[in-house]
Amino acid sequence: MVPKDGTPTLCAYLAALCDTAICRPTRRIRADRAGAVLIEFAILIPILMLFSFGIISYSWWYLLANGVQHAASDGARASIAGLDAAERQTMAVNKATDNLRAIGRYDMRQAQVSVVEQANRLTVTVTYDAGGDANLKLPFVPAPPSRIVQRASILLGGL
Repeated sequence: MVPKDGTPTLCAYLAALCDTAICRPTRRIRADRAGAVLIEFAILIPILMLFSFGIISYSWWYLLANGVQHAASDGARASIAGLDAAERQTMAVNKATDNLRAIGRYDMRQAQVSVVEQANRLTVTVTYDAGGDANLKLPFVPAPPSRIVQRASILLGGL
């Protein structure tokens, strides 16, 4: 690369310098790409593992939360058939507990069902402590909340 006026440029000078015996070995090393894939893999694998473990952990948490919400909704629906407050509460607690037990992935010692009836509204609250679940404690990932609280409400006495 020599400009029209005949003076050599810096690029031309460096290219001429690298044709000497000193630069030939470094050119061969720079041209060898055999280890590049290994280095790229070493850089990317922690990021891929972070995403994979995050997807697994948060998907499991969402599955647990969805089951707890389903139990609260079923408990509220079952309580509609009760004639008085005590019967509605018993029916809601039994149905929500049976629902969690039937799903099979919950430690029933960590589940708690409460029913509150105020005026014309009945609210079923299901609380589940998932702190002991190993799927929520995967490495490289900040853990999702261990306490899952879901509520379902129904109106009593018609429209």
